[in-house]
Amino acid sequence: MDWIQALILGVVQGLTEFLPVSSSGHLVLAQHILGVNEAGVLLEVILHMGTLAAILLYFYNDLKQLVVDFFNGGQDARNYVIYLAIATMPAVCAGLILRDIIESTFTLSIVKWMFMITGIIVGSTYFSKNRPQREMVLIIAFCIGIAQSFALLPGISRSGITISLALIIGIQHKEAAKFAFFMAIPVLFGAGLLQVISIEHQVNILTGPLMVGFISSAITGYLVISWLLDVISRGKFYWFSLYCFAVSLLAFIL
Repeated sequence: MDWIQALILGVVQGLTEFLPVSSSGHLVLAQHILGVNEAGVLLEVILHMGTLAAILLYFYNDLKQLVVDFFNGGQDARNYVIYLAIATMPAVCAGLILRDIIESTFTLSIVKWMFMITGIIVGSTYFSKNRPQREMVLIIAFCIGIAQSFALLPGISRSGITISLALIIGIQHKEAAKFAFFMAIPVLFGAGLLQVISIEHQVNILTGPLMVGFISSAITGYLVISWLLDVISRGKFYWFSLYCFAVSLLAFIL
């Protein structure tokens, strides 16, 4: 993988991580088109760390306030942290137990079907417009966490499946998106840490291109977040299902 390929993959990651169109699936497609043959999961984690940085920067004030309120004894803040912890556990367990199986799914033959599933899930939010609003509670957080664990598969969008489920349940649009972003923080960090530990055992790892991918994914990811929040607030989240179906068709053709 050279620097130009890393830059392109980083931009693809930044553009698609927060949109409900599966960044991992796009990376598999992009690697196929560019002829990049490195191990999919390692490259995906490096680029995900870039978009993790984008989340931390964009929501810096919110995260800072949450931490301050938590240590000051704020009950709402403590409940929110508990919800995030509960929502994180399913993906952590799935990632640790099924790691080898997940790595084997980074192929075009699997991605094309996962894109289709993402399209169906995101499209279903069209029917959630008039649902009564509900507050986040423990069981809802756990269900959203179960949904996030399926996003370990390439082609299943993390934001798509978590935000869609939250909207279908009745969580307010911006709150659904914010919770989905926050719950991704420990998962992405943990996955990145596991890969960092095993990097010395990897072969043909070029640090320069990976850093280019990290930086480009962070910058583009930061720019995308604001636009996505606006789309969600206008109740147009389901539009992205059409794109997922189109990419699924492209993957079948490829």
